[in-house]
Amino acid sequence: MTEQRFMDLDLDDDFGDDVRRHGSVRCAFSSSESTKVGTGTTTRKHVSKIYWYVEEAEPRAFHARQINANYVPSGDGKTTTVKELMNKYVPEIEFFEEKVIPAMEQLEDHLDEGEHQREEGKLYSAEGCFNKALAMDEMNVRALFNLGMIYMELEDMGKARDMMGNLLHVKSAFDGKNQHLFNEFGISLRKSGLFDEAVAYYTQALDYTTDDENLFYNLARAHYERSDWQGCTDALEQIFKLNPSLVIAQELVEIVHTLSGDSGLCSRKSKRCIPSDIARRINTLYATHVNAPQLRGVIQIQHNKGSAPQVGRARSGK
Repeated sequence: MTEQRFMDLDLDDDFGDDVRRHGSVRCAFSSSESTKVGTGTTTRKHVSKIYWYVEEAEPRAFHARQINANYVPSGDGKTTTVKELMNKYVPEIEFFEEKVIPAMEQLEDHLDEGEHQREEGKLYSAEGCFNKALAMDEMNVRALFNLGMIYMELEDMGKARDMMGNLLHVKSAFDGKNQHLFNEFGISLRKSGLFDEAVAYYTQALDYTTDDENLFYNLARAHYERSDWQGCTDALEQIFKLNPSLVIAQELVEIVHTLSGDSGLCSRKSKRCIPSDIARRINTLYATHVNAPQLRGVIQIQHNKGSAPQVGRARSGK
């Protein structure tokens, strides 16, 4: 059965029940890769089998992730069509049921237990659970997010930065499927004063969607915290192109506008002075988008910790 091509299966709308879970295609498949080994008369062909975990992302469109040595899908994967899946892949049902499903369940148990321990405040126990998850899948997004937040809470910024660096190399960390973790991690970066890392984090997210004004606001706030006035102003200008009436952005413009005319206030707030060319751009934003009489007095931003980042749309841009 495991070596049968799709064309030989008893199919219902292309795929039989053996490769379906809850009505959608969800199973292990394999593909073959041929390489030549040796030279001249000693040349021979070596065929290697690659296992994939395939899910039906939408009707007749599929997402395939390679199955690692621990029998769990890992990495960002790739998209494939129904035609490619039928012509180039072999269903591996026995392998899926005997190896992949138990391993995926074990991984899920480690992640669930880690999140439970973290909610209970048992950070070291939670750390152990998430490290077990990473031992099975070194690019697991839930484990990386949670470990990063644990290390920030423990004030182990070296390890927190390591987790951050790993996340930046995993596309699925920013695809919207782990939205609550994405937002919570951004909050933790800001509260921990890791503003450079927050800038890298939100910049990476903007690689996957460029029409989310709340992401641009979070980026502007991170730039503001580290007195990067050009970065802050660039992000603010993008916000107003997308949503000219975003109140939190208007408030930030109000604050930067106030700072731009008062070097003493900059000093008291531990901010670098705002260059004249940036001040002119802020003045333009202020005159165009800020209705000062409607703002409630002098707006205050907590420096270092700040308010929580705004919740953006899914990284898919939807």
